[in-house]
Amino acid sequence: MPATTGNITTAVPGVVTTTSTAVPAGTATPLPKNTELGPCTCDLTANGCDVNCCCDDDCADSDRAAFQQCDDVVSSISDRRCIQESILFTVNTNVKEEVNNTIPGLFCIQFDNNVDRNFYDYETVETITTTEKFAEYTTTYGGPLYQATSTSSGTSLESTLKSGNPVYTIYESGALGQLGLPRALTTRQCDDTNPVAFLYDQHFQCIRDVSDLAVQCATLPSLYAGTYFEGFKVIKSPAIFQTDSFITLINTTVTTLEPPTNTSTVSNVTPQLYNSTYLESITLSNQLVCVDYQGLRGPCDFTGQGTSIPNPSYNRQSNRCSYVVSEVEYVFTHNGTEGILAVEVRFVLTDINTTDLPLTQTFKTSFVKLGETSTFKRSGNPGYVIGEPVLAGTLEPSALDPAVLTLFQNGSNSWLTMVTSTATGQCISEANNRVPIRFGENMRSGCSFRAFLSNLTDICGLIQDSVKTALIGNITTNTRIATFGNSNPDVIGDWVRVLIGSAPAGSSGTQEGLCTDLVLGMHMEIVYINVGSLANPQPKIIGVSIKYNNPQNIRYQCIGPYCQPGESLSQAFEVVSSVSFIDASKPAVAIVAEPPTFTAKLPNDFFYPFFVGSGNRLSVVSPLIYLLLFLINRLLVR
Repeated sequence: MPATTGNITTAVPGVVTTTSTAVPAGTATPLPKNTELGPCTCDLTANGCDVNCCCDDDCADSDRAAFQQCDDVVSSISDRRCIQESILFTVNTNVKEEVNNTIPGLFCIQFDNNVDRNFYDYETVETITTTEKFAEYTTTYGGPLYQATSTSSGTSLESTLKSGNPVYTIYESGALGQLGLPRALTTRQCDDTNPVAFLYDQHFQCIRDVSDLAVQCATLPSLYAGTYFEGFKVIKSPAIFQTDSFITLINTTVTTLEPPTNTSTVSNVTPQLYNSTYLESITLSNQLVCVDYQGLRGPCDFTGQGTSIPNPSYNRQSNRCSYVVSEVEYVFTHNGTEGILAVEVRFVLTDINTTDLPLTQTFKTSFVKLGETSTFKRSGNPGYVIGEPVLAGTLEPSALDPAVLTLFQNGSNSWLTMVTSTATGQCISEANNRVPIRFGENMRSGCSFRAFLSNLTDICGLIQDSVKTALIGNITTNTRIATFGNSNPDVIGDWVRVLIGSAPAGSSGTQEGLCTDLVLGMHMEIVYINVGSLANPQPKIIGVSIKYNNPQNIRYQCIGPYCQPGESLSQAFEVVSSVSFIDASKPAVAIVAEPPTFTAKLPNDFFYPFFVGSGNRLSVVSPLIYLLLFLINRLLVR
């Protein structure tokens, strides 16, 4: 291989010289052909013993005696087997793994003299030293590249609004933006760059970090309701994209959450554009809900605060921040591709203090087509669609009239649900803040409750009641689950009862810091089958069961470097709920019809001369005649 040149820098006190010299090419370590190169792949520590590496020469016999297993199992190449022992097959049985040790038969290789087929061909492969050679390899063997695609300098906009398109906004300054719907992406933190998707109803939860509530209460834009609807308008018709006033603005794009302050404006067209009929203001709904410091929800009363929503304010006496946004919902009225006709925003405002941080916020969108009333979002038609919430309701027996089944009224968040937690991991007891169970998605959700050493023994029963409420939610013996995604509540037979296991008994504390027989978990199983055709199966739920976990004892114990003796310290205990879907569909059985009966009709003289026909009857010729003829023939032959 030819040598390459490079620059060598020599540092001398006061003088720096650079010379050009040839860089030796070097020779790679030769690799023998058709040889096992990794007899001990777990030996990763030079001059030291690797745990569970039985082939490591640095490990003494005393070290190997402490190993629980050997990680150096290498599959050996066998030339006398039809199928190697290292080939494992996984089947849907209680046996996790089965080894196929096929007994050598007539067509098995007794001796394999083609050794090359058991090893890689690497003798003809050289180290890549040029970009051209590297490009040749990536073109031949490479896969997709995980890099950002190039974008044009301008903004590409659809001529008509289509499903999934962002909802564009224009600020008073003339800057173009997109209506944002914050959501959690790689972490649970709110990402404000996520745009609203046209025609898609969405529901997201994320958290906001507030480092100094006293300072940021009135300064953080995400806490103020006006940030989500004031100072900008929604582009309701795609026709604006073709106007001259709009074309001059398409290169100025900002996010909706934080209005622009130093953006380029077009002062001569801004008033005309901002007040055009192509834009729609976001109106404030009168369905505003406020949550006080005790967690009680009710209509907001802004008496003395004016007509608009007041800014968040901090009360230094109570150390609380009032009128903080905890939930935002945009309701769009549209007419298909003709555009957006109206936008309404609804808020849930709450009072928070430092113990409520980090703050959990909820963001929703819903689209209503003009003229549609009394719509209901099904979870399938008829069979459940994977990812859609499982419908649930309650059966209300009546002595006079037939029983009435009523769907839980708060939507999917009140149907079949699981416990969830706050941003700090604490259990949420509110029924409308639970995680909906979605068909076909196995889930595990949990939260924690905190107890102190001083009162743990005294509140064991209260803890058990709180845990049961958090686990079971609004499910009772009268709860019914829809078998199909479009089951009619009037047809009681299309709803199945929830089979609930034995409820946990009361827990008691026998000694300080100990609660005995405490149930902290629940598992739900949903059995379904596929009905209909194999090409278009329709899932149908046939059973739902809830089982509580086995009781256990919890003990207050101090673990960790920051744990110091004292009864004021609290300890968290985890509450877990899970759900799994079981497919009980029976495979299609091919039914083969019975072979047809072959009916043959033959002429009357078909068996002549063995049978002689007489009308519709057949008579048998006497065998004596044939015997006589045979004897005469023999005599003549002689």
